[in-house]
Amino acid sequence: MKVTFNMTAAKEKIENASQKAVFIVTQQALKDCNYYCKQDTSELINSSILHSDFENGRLVWQTPYARYQYYLDNTRKDKNPNACKMWAHAAHAKHKKEWFDMMEKAFREFAKE
Repeated sequence: MKVTFNMTAAKEKIENASQKAVFIVTQQALKDCNYYCKQDTSELINSSILHSDFENGRLVWQTPYARYQYYLDNTRKDKNPNACKMWAHAAHAKHKKEWFDMMEKAFREFAKE
């Protein structure tokens, strides 16, 4: 009996499944992070939608004051009652298991394609 295995096709299938899963999980992670993001004019949240790199799993809040606001203890909650400093860390602490499970499930589903 002879078994042949196409490594190139297998590698491509794994990479495609991984890329699709990363994209989906990054979108959800951004949504979860922005739930805790400080909000005044919504420019900070809008910048994350515009500047994040979903294909590579990179979330970015890009305004002149984003870094300052991220670490600033003083948080107004009139527009977003869930707002807190270090909002991505807060979301990670609360949702990391969900993100991991989502990644695993999405990868498995896309690997079947």
